[in-house]
Amino acid sequence: MSEKVKEQISNWIKKITTESFEIERASTDASFREYYRIIFSESSKIVMYAPPQKEGLRDFVKINEKMSMAKINVPQIYEIDEQQGLLLMTDFGKDTYLDVLNKETVFCLYTDAIDVIHIMQTNIQSDNLKDFDKEEQNKEVQIFTEWFLGNHMKVKKDDYASSGLSEALENVLDRINTIPKSFIHRDFHSRNLMVTKSRNPGVLDFQDAMLGPITYDLVSLLRDCYVSWEDDLIESMCKTFIQKMDSNKITQEEFFYWFDITGLQRHIKAIGIFCRLNYRDNKSNYIQDIPRTMNYVKKILDKYEEFHDLRSTFSDMRLI
Repeated sequence: MSEKVKEQISNWIKKITTESFEIERASTDASFREYYRIIFSESSKIVMYAPPQKEGLRDFVKINEKMSMAKINVPQIYEIDEQQGLLLMTDFGKDTYLDVLNKETVFCLYTDAIDVIHIMQTNIQSDNLKDFDKEEQNKEVQIFTEWFLGNHMKVKKDDYASSGLSEALENVLDRINTIPKSFIHRDFHSRNLMVTKSRNPGVLDFQDAMLGPITYDLVSLLRDCYVSWEDDLIESMCKTFIQKMDSNKITQEEFFYWFDITGLQRHIKAIGIFCRLNYRDNKSNYIQDIPRTMNYVKKILDKYEEFHDLRSTFSDMRLI
């Protein structure tokens, strides 16, 4: 824990309350944000520290309000100091989905999470949201080429530039952009879902929400970069979600294809981010999640003949 940040938070809390308290590190995430638990005699709250020069608070607050209005269990915000990058909010406890997921709990926990995705898509106002369009998706793909290919695999830029990789990935993005859109959380996975006694789950890390493919959050949940499940379970959960959708125009076959290709783009992005976290941010623990995530990519490339060029390029580079 940074002593400077701890002192900054302590001084801020003392201005808010006269009650005595202790501070402990709660968690970090893949951004520059840090989380601290403020422990009072009979309760606790969380302080989010977002370095103002690197992470703003406005998007978090804006999306929090949208989700709260839709009756989704997001933290209540008690105090904000935008200049210092400090925000005091509800403490959902210490149990993330990842901590408690197993073959006995997965159906109950994921059913609750799928209900939340359905509510997000049907009840959240999507006005003033950025569009997760082809340009945004391509920015994420560039993270993969720069940090995974360049920094991790040591592939020279000229080599992957001449490999046909860009054209093959553009084909994927073109297909993704035919999918119907709704509100998407964009990071709806086991580390951002907290187990709560009521209104499960508590939902975190939603500040990057956009308007995007209706299958995006579902594939983030079911093909999680941090935990994997059997295909039969994933298919069953997808069918549960399809039954909730208010549309008779989408076939199961079409939905599963959309599910696969949104996952393909997301997992390629995630691999790049894991490498960036390692080489730029000195967060080496994410490297261990690359094999699982790359396996998702390989399975989709093997499944669809239209991605033959991308599969061949990946194979030539010995990525899969």
